[in-house]
Amino acid sequence: MTNSDIWMPAGSIEEAHQRALTWVCDAYLFYLVSLHRRPVYRHQYGDISLNQPALKGFIKDKGWDMERRWAHYINILDLIKYMHRSNSEFIDWGTVPALTPRGIRWMNACLSRQGEMVNSYSGWKGYIAAVEEVQTNEKGI
Repeated sequence: MTNSDIWMPAGSIEEAHQRALTWVCDAYLFYLVSLHRRPVYRHQYGDISLNQPALKGFIKDKGWDMERRWAHYINILDLIKYMHRSNSEFIDWGTVPALTPRGIRWMNACLSRQGEMVNSYSGWKGYIAAVEEVQTNEKGI
């Protein structure tokens, strides 16, 4: 993999965005597993269990245009560590992407805010009920 493959793979900005988003999600999930032995964010009000599709859906829609999101994902990835990957002297079949400390703080802040919002609705069931109510009201308009 060359530097140009990371910055703009053959294809489009959509492809570059999806690749960077996947790397960010994988990096954060591996970070969580290294801390807690499972992909879970520990919030003060309870655990938030995660998988890659859920995390992708959560972080990809932050109100920015696609190019800005792609640039942000590239900035929070530790690409130097990823490009110079060598985990083993014996057999090295690759490594996983890693986030910078700033990237970890950003992801933690996003999930912390989500936990605060869910708690303000008295838990996940209350949050789901509120979302369904809003969707019902929007259909009636």
